Formats: sequence, structure tokens, C-alpha cells
Amino acid sequence: MNEYLKQYIELQKQFRETEGNPDSVRALYSFKEELEKAGDGQAKEVLVDVYDLLDFKKDACELLCQIGNLSDKKTLRRLGILKDYAKRWGNHYAIPRPKTPEEKQKEKERLAQLGLPVFRYHPNPLETGAFEKSTDGVVCDCCGRTTHIFYTAPFFAVDDIEYLCPECIASGEAARKFDGQFQDECSLDNGVDDPEKLNELIYHTPGYSGWQQEYWRAHCRDYCAYLGHVGARELRALGVLDEVLDDTMWDDEHKEMIRESVNGGHLQCYLFRCLHCGKHLVWMDFD
Repeated sequence: MNEYLKQYIELQKQFRETEGNPDSVRALYSFKEELEKAGDGQAKEVLVDVYDLLDFKKDACELLCQIGNLSDKKTLRRLGILKDYAKRWGNHYAIPRPKTPEEKQKEKERLAQLGLPVFRYHPNPLETGAFEKSTDGVVCDCCGRTTHIFYTAPFFAVDDIEYLCPECIASGEAARKFDGQFQDECSLDNGVDDPEKLNELIYHTPGYSGWQQEYWRAHCRDYCAYLGHVGARELRALGVLDEVLDDTMWDDEHKEMIRESVNGGHLQCYLFRCLHCGKHLVWMDFD
């Protein structure tokens, strides 16, 4: 047994035993990068397993096609399974690499350099897909200026609005001009009695796109920060699965659904974090 395989077996064991906690996922990513740099035959063989474990199905399939013994029935059987996954999902559902505190700080600095306003209830709108970037730029329907970052999530208004820049959302001008809302005020957790907080959420905060009606969680008498789409694997990788299951909103049946959820699957979870105590909560719906 070569050293690469020994290391993989140990890392896989840690990953399984901890149900994919952040440290085990980060260790697998570091090992993946080591194998990619090595490039020899033994490293590539183990790299297929690492790609597969992290759900980089497209990468695993392509690499196995290159190095696999296609006269071996076991290899062909595995390749057939990987091709099916790769065709349907590619690398879309790969387990994300958990960010370190240093990486999170760098991300904040990067967003500041892009000129994105600070959205208290939606801190990473580029990462969640609420905004997209355009190299050529588009014209904001509200202010008429060219913007290289534009809004793509729901906006509830009578007019058909194509592009909104971050500044017009943050200032509330877009909501005022088009008499619109970024979140349905009837689809919010109870327990927040401050009208200024409600105003900030529905008129000044980019929303998110769900399968059905988007819903915003609240905790500690304030609305939570939206962090993005997740499934059980992402929740485990972030180390918050048990935390989100400790929520009186969900009964045992719902909790089992969350444990079995797949990001982008028929049951989708949406992750929130309390701005005051840091507790993580989810909302979920079906396609």
C-alpha cells in the first residue's frame, strides 16, 4: 500500500467518523491539492477517490477515464456510475471548503474593494447569488447608471424590473421608486417588533431565490443574516447540523428531512445566522 493511499484511508476515516466536520473537510481539500501537484500515477489513482468523496463527480469521472484500466470490469462499473452523476450534476454539489477566519476577513475586504454596500441581513450577496457581476456592465433601471454588479433575486413590484444596482437597493431608492419589496412581509418569522428592522429587511436588503415562497428567519428579536443554500453535507461541513436541528420550529419528521437534504435537490434548505447570539437556523421548501 502506497503512502498516498494510507493517508487517504486515514482522512476518509476522520471524515466518516465526524460526519464531515469542517476540520475533516479542510484536511481533504489540502490533500486534494497535494495530489494534484504530485501528478504521478499513484497520486492520480488516489485523487479519483478524493474527488469522488468530496463530490467532484465530473473531475473524478474525467480523471478515471484518463488513468483507469478500461478492460477491468470493476473500473468500468465505477466509471459508469461516475458518468451518470457527472452528466446530471457535474461538480455542482461538491462539498464546499469551509473558510478559515482569515479567509472570511479577506472576503469582507474583497467585497469592500468591489464597492458593495454592507447588507446587515444579507452579508455575502455575491456568494449567495443575489448579485451577479458583468464585465461589460448593465444599466440600473432605478438610477440609470452603469453597474458591473446587478441584482438577480426576487423583487416584488408591479413594474418588470431587469437590473438594479447594489446602491439603489441599500439606499431604499429602488423600493421607493418602484413601490416594491425585496421580501414579502407576510413571510417572516414572528418576534420582531421594531418597525425599523422590518423596513431595513424588506426595503433595503437583497432577497434570495427559493423553490417556493421565500421565508426569512428571526432570532433574539431581530431578523437573521441569510447565508445561502445548503444541504445536510454543507451543514455538517460548517459544523452546524446539530445546531439547526435544535429548533422548535421542526418536528421529528422535519428534522429527518433536514438530515437527508441535498443542496439543489427536491428539498432545499436555506441557512440563516442570528446577528446577536450566532445561532444557525434553516428554512426549507420543496421544488
